[in-house]
Amino acid sequence: MADPIASSKRRAAVALVLGIAGVLVLPAAIEVSRRSKAISLLDAGYAIPLAFLLGLLSVVMARRARHNLRWLRLQEGKTGVAKAAVAVGALALCLSLAAALSVGFYGLVVVYQQSR
Repeated sequence: MADPIASSKRRAAVALVLGIAGVLVLPAAIEVSRRSKAISLLDAGYAIPLAFLLGLLSVVMARRARHNLRWLRLQEGKTGVAKAAVAVGALALCLSLAAALSVGFYGLVVVYQQSR
C-alpha cells in the first residue's frame, strides 16, 4: 500500500504544476497570436476554457491534498505546497473568468455596432 502522506504531497505538487500551467496558458495564447499571422487575438480566446479547467483541477486537487494532510494529523506548516497550489489555481480561475468576460463584452460591442 502506498504511503498516504507521500501520495498527498505528490497530489499537492501536481496541483501546483496544473495551477501554474493554468496561469501561463492565456499569456502563451496571446503571444502565439502576436507571432502568427493565421491566428488572431480573438482566436486566442479558445484557450480560456483550458485555463479555467486547469485552474479548477488545481484547486480541487490541492484542497483534497490539504484535507488529507490535515486528516493525517500533520502540522499546519507541512501543507505549504497545497496552500500555494490553491492560491495559484484560484489565480488561474480569476484570470480565465476575466478573459471570458472581456471576450463576451467585446462580442456585445460588435453586435451593438452592427445593429446601428
